[in-house]
Amino acid sequence: MINKILKYLDFLIQQDTQNPPREIYKEDKLYVQLTKHFEKYQFNVEITDLGDGHVIFYAVKGKPNVLFNVHLDTVPVTASTIEQWQQKPFQLTLVDDKAYGRGSCDIKGAAACLMTLAEDCENLAVVFTSDEEGANGCCVQTFIDNNDLSQYQQVIIAEPTNSQAVVSHRGYLSTYIEFQGACGHSSMAIALHENAIHKANQWLSKALDYAKSHVSKNNPAGICFNVGVIKGGEKNNMIAEKVNLDFSARVPSGMSSKQVFEELKAYDNSSHSDSHWRAGMIAPPLPADGQNEKESLEFCSTHNIQVACAVDFWTEAALFSQAGFPSIVLGPGDIKQAHTIDEWVYVSELEKTVEIYRKVIQS
Repeated sequence: MINKILKYLDFLIQQDTQNPPREIYKEDKLYVQLTKHFEKYQFNVEITDLGDGHVIFYAVKGKPNVLFNVHLDTVPVTASTIEQWQQKPFQLTLVDDKAYGRGSCDIKGAAACLMTLAEDCENLAVVFTSDEEGANGCCVQTFIDNNDLSQYQQVIIAEPTNSQAVVSHRGYLSTYIEFQGACGHSSMAIALHENAIHKANQWLSKALDYAKSHVSKNNPAGICFNVGVIKGGEKNNMIAEKVNLDFSARVPSGMSSKQVFEELKAYDNSSHSDSHWRAGMIAPPLPADGQNEKESLEFCSTHNIQVACAVDFWTEAALFSQAGFPSIVLGPGDIKQAHTIDEWVYVSELEKTVEIYRKVIQS
């Protein structure tokens, strides 16, 4: 069993699915081999290429009532960190109980488990997507909108959770802002209020206070707010005419991501012509509005699956929940190993997860 899992994991790691740049197509070796593999075991396979690296691979056999979702794209191995890797990022390397390689933990290890189970399961449904890690992901929502999924009583999103079930996590939003000012000499008085960088920082100060205001004993992280990119200005003796700022926020369960977006935007005192806001993604928490955890908790109890505490990261389980499907997050690996240099997953945890999946499928 484990030899099969590792064979498939090695194949998946060797396929370059870095996102960005998201140069992923349905004609790639990845999808050719996946199609051959699942069709060999009598699965019906559908591949939808939406362009720009958005590919949906959907394979069904029998009459399953549980759907497994895995994203096959990974974060990039950047040029600035490649020399820090002790193991080869695009080749499976085994050291003791650890399997190394980009995507081993997030989340090609889970995909390898499902490829293994495909060999002898009578009822199994998987949907593999390719755009979870980058901006503007659309595969899961497109899949939900264009398929009859009424047969599925439970959806399992195979993100790394130490093989425990996560039934609650934060919502997510990403936003791009452009602040505009007036160019000029830095000795001019207008620099104080017409500098685009100053405008951005005035808003940022209020946004940070807003995020901190939601800190409590039960929610020590408040709103997980993070500015990832600030670009703008030319020289320190020139008034900055333009600055671009990209931020993300992870919204506590029970709050609306859209509401948080609107409240953060309200702190921007710039005139309408001086700033431009563009939401990259506004996604609900898990469970989504109008849903609850009851059915997923009952599912976990029925299958003797240990339930973990709520987590701060976001997954596409929220999109299935928003569509009315009970959803949990359950996969091998720890989020601490995801996106890291020398990414790895415990081999023993791959074995543990494949058995959990098998019991769910067989029952």
